[in-house]
Amino acid sequence: MARPSHFLTIILISPLAMVCPSFSCPDTCKDEINLSLYLRQASTPPNPNQEVIYQPEPPKTFGAVAIMDWTLLDAPVATAKVLGHAQGVHVMSDLARVLWYTSFNLVFQGDRFNGSTLQVMGVTSTAAGEWAIVGGTGQLAMASGTIKHQYVAWSDVEYFRKIDIHALYTSNSMN
Repeated sequence: MARPSHFLTIILISPLAMVCPSFSCPDTCKDEINLSLYLRQASTPPNPNQEVIYQPEPPKTFGAVAIMDWTLLDAPVATAKVLGHAQGVHVMSDLARVLWYTSFNLVFQGDRFNGSTLQVMGVTSTAAGEWAIVGGTGQLAMASGTIKHQYVAWSDVEYFRKIDIHALYTSNSMN
Protein backbone atom coordinates (compact mmCIF):
# COMPACT_ATOMS: atom_id res chain seq x y z
CA MET A 1 0.00 0.00 0.00
CA ALA A 2 1.27 3.48 -0.88
CA ARG A 3 2.29 5.76 1.91
CA PRO A 4 -0.05 8.75 2.37
CA SER A 5 2.52 11.27 1.07
CA HIS A 6 2.84 9.36 -2.26
CA PHE A 7 -0.91 9.03 -2.51
CA LEU A 8 -1.33 12.81 -2.12
CA THR A 9 1.31 13.44 -4.83
CA ILE A 10 -0.50 11.14 -7.28
CA ILE A 11 -3.84 12.85 -6.57
CA LEU A 12 -2.36 16.34 -7.16
CA ILE A 13 -0.36 15.51 -10.33
CA SER A 14 -2.96 13.36 -12.14
CA PRO A 15 -5.35 16.29 -12.87
CA LEU A 16 -2.37 18.39 -14.02
CA ALA A 17 -1.43 15.72 -16.55
CA MET A 18 -4.86 16.08 -18.13
CA VAL A 19 -4.73 19.91 -18.22
CA CYS A 20 -1.07 20.37 -19.13
CA PRO A 21 0.12 18.11 -21.97
CA SER A 22 3.78 18.50 -20.94
CA PHE A 23 3.10 16.32 -17.88
CA SER A 24 1.85 13.50 -20.08
CA CYS A 25 4.55 13.88 -22.76
CA PRO A 26 7.96 14.13 -21.07
CA ASP A 27 9.82 15.26 -24.21
CA THR A 28 7.29 18.05 -24.83
CA CYS A 29 5.83 15.93 -27.63
CA LYS A 30 8.71 16.25 -30.06
CA ASP A 31 8.41 14.95 -33.59
CA GLU A 32 11.40 14.08 -35.74
CA ILE A 33 12.25 15.12 -39.28
CA ASN A 34 14.83 13.45 -41.52
CA LEU A 35 15.03 14.88 -45.04
CA SER A 36 17.61 14.80 -47.83
CA LEU A 37 17.21 17.80 -50.14
CA TYR A 38 19.40 20.04 -52.32
CA LEU A 39 20.37 23.70 -52.35
CA ARG A 40 21.18 25.51 -55.60
CA GLN A 41 23.83 28.20 -55.16
CA ALA A 42 24.64 30.53 -58.08
CA SER A 43 26.58 33.80 -57.98
CA THR A 44 26.83 34.45 -61.72
CA PRO A 45 24.25 34.93 -64.49
CA PRO A 46 21.93 33.75 -65.89
CA ASN A 47 20.10 33.08 -62.59
CA PRO A 48 22.15 34.26 -59.60
CA ASN A 49 20.73 33.72 -56.12
CA GLN A 50 23.49 35.23 -54.03
CA GLU A 51 25.31 38.55 -54.14
CA VAL A 52 28.45 39.90 -52.47
CA ILE A 53 27.36 43.22 -50.95
CA TYR A 54 30.74 44.14 -49.44
CA GLN A 55 34.16 43.07 -50.71
CA PRO A 56 37.40 44.31 -49.04
CA GLU A 57 40.31 45.45 -51.18
CA PRO A 58 42.10 42.44 -52.75
CA PRO A 59 43.88 40.29 -51.82
CA LYS A 60 41.89 40.37 -48.55
CA THR A 61 38.66 38.44 -48.27
CA PHE A 62 38.24 38.84 -44.49
CA GLY A 63 35.12 40.91 -43.84
CA ALA A 64 33.35 40.17 -47.12
CA VAL A 65 29.56 39.97 -46.79
CA ALA A 66 27.17 38.15 -49.11
CA ILE A 67 23.40 37.75 -49.09
CA MET A 68 21.62 34.68 -50.41
CA ASP A 69 18.32 33.29 -51.53
CA TRP A 70 19.38 29.76 -52.47
CA THR A 71 16.72 27.52 -53.96
CA LEU A 72 15.71 24.39 -52.01
CA LEU A 73 15.10 21.52 -54.46
CA ASP A 74 14.16 17.85 -54.46
CA ALA A 75 17.02 16.91 -56.85
CA PRO A 76 20.45 18.36 -57.81
CA VAL A 77 19.31 19.94 -61.10
CA ALA A 78 18.05 23.46 -61.81
CA THR A 79 14.74 22.12 -63.18
CA ALA A 80 13.90 20.11 -60.02
CA LYS A 81 10.79 20.83 -57.91
CA VAL A 82 11.23 23.92 -55.72
CA LEU A 83 10.50 23.13 -52.06
CA GLY A 84 11.58 26.46 -50.56
CA HIS A 85 14.49 28.84 -50.11
CA ALA A 86 17.51 29.37 -47.87
CA GLN A 87 17.50 33.12 -47.24
CA GLY A 88 20.23 34.80 -45.23
CA VAL A 89 23.76 36.10 -45.03
CA HIS A 90 27.40 34.95 -45.15
CA VAL A 91 30.29 36.79 -43.53
CA MET A 92 33.94 35.93 -44.21
CA SER A 93 35.03 35.85 -40.57
CA ASP A 94 38.01 33.48 -40.78
CA LEU A 95 41.46 35.07 -41.19
CA ALA A 96 43.31 31.78 -41.69
CA ARG A 97 41.06 29.90 -44.14
CA VAL A 98 38.20 30.46 -46.54
CA LEU A 99 35.27 29.74 -44.24
CA TRP A 100 32.09 31.76 -44.12
CA TYR A 101 29.91 32.28 -41.05
CA THR A 102 26.40 31.60 -42.37
CA SER A 103 22.99 32.35 -40.90
CA PHE A 104 19.77 31.75 -42.80
CA ASN A 105 16.11 30.86 -42.64
CA LEU A 106 15.16 27.71 -44.51
CA VAL A 107 11.66 28.69 -45.67
CA PHE A 108 9.52 25.80 -46.93
CA GLN A 109 6.86 26.11 -49.59
CA GLY A 110 4.46 23.63 -51.13
CA ASP A 111 2.78 20.62 -49.63
CA ARG A 112 4.24 19.30 -46.38
CA PHE A 113 5.72 22.23 -44.41
CA ASN A 114 4.34 25.21 -46.36
CA GLY A 115 5.29 28.50 -44.64
CA SER A 116 7.28 26.79 -41.88
CA THR A 117 10.92 27.72 -41.29
CA LEU A 118 14.11 26.35 -39.79
CA GLN A 119 16.64 28.86 -38.43
CA VAL A 120 20.10 27.61 -39.42
CA MET A 121 23.64 28.80 -38.62
CA GLY A 122 27.19 27.57 -38.88
CA VAL A 123 30.26 27.51 -41.08
CA THR A 124 30.09 27.15 -44.85
CA SER A 125 33.16 26.03 -46.76
CA THR A 126 33.82 24.84 -50.27
CA ALA A 127 33.54 21.18 -49.27
CA ALA A 128 31.39 19.46 -46.65
CA GLY A 129 30.28 20.48 -43.20
CA GLU A 130 27.48 20.73 -40.67
CA TRP A 131 25.13 23.53 -39.65
CA ALA A 132 23.10 23.84 -36.45
CA ILE A 133 19.32 24.14 -36.48
CA VAL A 134 18.64 26.59 -33.66
CA GLY A 135 14.91 27.17 -34.04
CA GLY A 136 11.86 26.87 -36.22
CA THR A 137 8.38 28.22 -36.83
CA GLY A 138 5.02 26.95 -38.03
CA GLN A 139 4.81 23.19 -38.21
CA LEU A 140 8.53 23.04 -37.26
CA ALA A 141 8.16 25.14 -34.09
CA MET A 142 11.05 25.09 -31.62
CA ALA A 143 13.19 22.89 -33.89
CA SER A 144 16.71 21.84 -32.92
CA GLY A 145 19.11 19.59 -34.76
CA THR A 146 21.72 19.57 -37.50
CA ILE A 147 22.07 19.76 -41.26
CA LYS A 148 24.99 17.93 -42.85
CA HIS A 149 25.92 19.42 -46.21
CA GLN A 150 28.25 18.68 -49.11
CA TYR A 151 28.65 19.62 -52.76
CA VAL A 152 27.34 16.93 -55.10
CA ALA A 153 27.26 18.69 -58.48
CA TRP A 154 28.63 21.92 -59.96
CA SER A 155 29.27 23.79 -63.17
CA ASP A 156 30.76 27.16 -64.14
CA VAL A 157 27.60 28.96 -63.01
CA GLU A 158 26.08 26.95 -60.13
CA TYR A 159 26.68 24.52 -57.27
CA PHE A 160 24.34 21.95 -55.81
CA ARG A 161 24.74 21.13 -52.15
CA LYS A 162 23.07 18.02 -50.71
CA ILE A 163 21.64 18.71 -47.27
CA ASP A 164 20.65 16.03 -44.79
CA ILE A 165 18.28 17.57 -42.24
CA HIS A 166 17.85 15.88 -38.88
CA ALA A 167 15.80 17.75 -36.28
CA LEU A 168 13.33 17.46 -33.45
CA TYR A 169 10.46 19.93 -33.30
CA THR A 170 7.39 20.55 -31.18
CA SER A 171 4.35 18.72 -32.47
CA ASN A 172 1.51 20.92 -33.65
CA SER A 173 -1.04 18.39 -32.39
CA MET A 174 -1.52 20.35 -29.14
CA ASN A 175 -2.06 23.75 -30.77
